[in-house]
Amino acid sequence: MFPEHFTTPLTPKRREAIAEPARHGGDKKAARREYEAMMAKAFAEMNRVLKPGAPLVCVYAHKTVAGWATLIAALRNARFVVVEAWPLDTEKPGRLRDQNSAALASSIFLVARRREGKATGSYEREVRPELEAIVRERTETLWKEGVSGADLVIAAVGAGLRAFTRFDKVEFENGQEVPADGFIREVEGAVLETVLRKVGVRDADPTTKFYLAWRLQYRTAELDAGEAIVFAYPLGVELDGADGLTAGTRALVAKKGKKMRLHDYSERGEHEKLGLPGEDGVAASLIDVLHRVLWLMENRPGRLREFLDKARPDGERLRLIAQALAGTALQGTGEELPSSPSAEQSAVRKLIANWRAVFEESLFSARSRS
Repeated sequence: MFPEHFTTPLTPKRREAIAEPARHGGDKKAARREYEAMMAKAFAEMNRVLKPGAPLVCVYAHKTVAGWATLIAALRNARFVVVEAWPLDTEKPGRLRDQNSAALASSIFLVARRREGKATGSYEREVRPELEAIVRERTETLWKEGVSGADLVIAAVGAGLRAFTRFDKVEFENGQEVPADGFIREVEGAVLETVLRKVGVRDADPTTKFYLAWRLQYRTAELDAGEAIVFAYPLGVELDGADGLTAGTRALVAKKGKKMRLHDYSERGEHEKLGLPGEDGVAASLIDVLHRVLWLMENRPGRLREFLDKARPDGERLRLIAQALAGTALQGTGEELPSSPSAEQSAVRKLIANWRAVFEESLFSARSRS
């Protein structure tokens, strides 16, 4: 039907819709504006040519939800409502692109239809309740199908877009409009909270939840600093600043240039004060306690009892955190994916296998002396 579009061995790169600064003299803002304009034009044309009742299927495979905002804004502005989102395995297992990255094993197939009317939705009364119901249902369904890791999070986020895109505009109670990127953060936060509850982590401290959520969605990959900050926002933690997770000698997040990644137990567990209560008596985060326990178990097992005597952690909550880190939920979808555990997962699994000897007896001894 369109032979002129298939006359060259490669796709026509000059007209593709991507945000590539190199094509705009290194200007990132200009590249983004061009990308957004092309996306809006493309979806507007799709809306024009679709027959009444016909669906639009859009395949999406970006590794972070930060990339959703432009796509969703373009879809909604072109008067489309996302009615479904499902992950389909599309990537070759064990490919080089998947090594030490947050690449998805699946692509997300978004199904959209024309939106009729110009209704304005209330975020608090209409959108948020619907979003929570969708997230709970979709997370449960995907979990039963064996979808986990970043694939589960991205797919559940995609399904949650229905609550937002079915309205021409969404507003807070104060009349302020909810932007697409703001809603995406809300959706991701709801998904991650649901997933963390699913793996048994209900009432952990924000820092521990952040660590588990990163491991769940991105494993050992590093993120652009901007993407990492957006990811941390709904989880209630700060990355930069004097009290941020990148600060100090016991930093949980490593920052190098414009990239961020998590420190594991081997990089921070040696610090003598890690996992101990602060000078104000406030208990340390559970992930700090676990990292110190793992390091001592591997390097100074004779000092575990002394540490537990001072730290006095909640043993049951700590065990749930360890199980969440060790579980297959952190490895992604599919048995054929490179699912060999990281060094930290191996250490956690060793701890769990010897939990009573390494932890419970030491903690019991510490309590009996108090």
